[in-house]
Amino acid sequence: MTLALGFGTGAIMGRISRRQGLAALERAYAAGIRHFDTARSYGWGEAEGVVGEFLRGHAREEIRVVTKCGILPVRRSPLLSAAKSIARAALAVAPGLRQAARQVASADRFQPVHSVDPARLAESLGTSLAELGVSYVDLLLLHNFTAGMPGLGEVAAWFTDLKRQGTVRRFGYSVEGRLTEGLEFLDSNGLLAEAVVQAPVSDELLALPVRWRDVPFIVHAPFDYLRRKSGLEFDDLLHRLDASLRCETVVCSMFDATHLAANVAAWKSLGVRAARA
Repeated sequence: MTLALGFGTGAIMGRISRRQGLAALERAYAAGIRHFDTARSYGWGEAEGVVGEFLRGHAREEIRVVTKCGILPVRRSPLLSAAKSIARAALAVAPGLRQAARQVASADRFQPVHSVDPARLAESLGTSLAELGVSYVDLLLLHNFTAGMPGLGEVAAWFTDLKRQGTVRRFGYSVEGRLTEGLEFLDSNGLLAEAVVQAPVSDELLALPVRWRDVPFIVHAPFDYLRRKSGLEFDDLLHRLDASLRCETVVCSMFDATHLAANVAAWKSLGVRAARA
């Protein structure tokens, strides 16, 4: 079995507290997960610190750490901390308030800033390394890349320098828009050869032309896709991903212990299926 199951940390220090996040990270590690996906912007800039606390208890070489740059969180403030704490407490006693919590989170004062300026990206990565407590990351992604965005050549050159220095082992692009359009743009600008592409699961992804079959992918949001596909189960989706493209990892948010166990069982069944084939 070559396809890995990864743990997504986007909810940590948002709807998931530090204590809950650390417990979930440890459960995932105990279940055999070694790929952990985070970003400078997650948890309004605080998720990486929780992942770093988790990493201190484990051998660095055993774990694949993925983070992202390009979306900068708002500065931490007492107002932001209070808003997050109140929202978590409200959701704990009244899950129906989730939409109200999202409206608060979408307020202008809490919105991140997008930037592809290499100086700001370098500052962002420096903060990420410090928060994670590591000297390198296994994969650095440009967060929410879109085809035609200006300044991408400078970003790619910076990525290449980071890899040469050993600060990142690999680099790539998180594509949230039209996938084929993004791949075409990266390829036409000579930026796809060494890159890893991260994208949400979609019909477009599963039907990629043969020319893109050698691109290494990390995919996420599988359950958002499954909710739109009646009758398709997670283990079947894993099999399709493994057979349809060069999918290295499927990243899920698995903060519930039951959900984690079910996902790990489906993931392990992929290896059993492959052995029988």
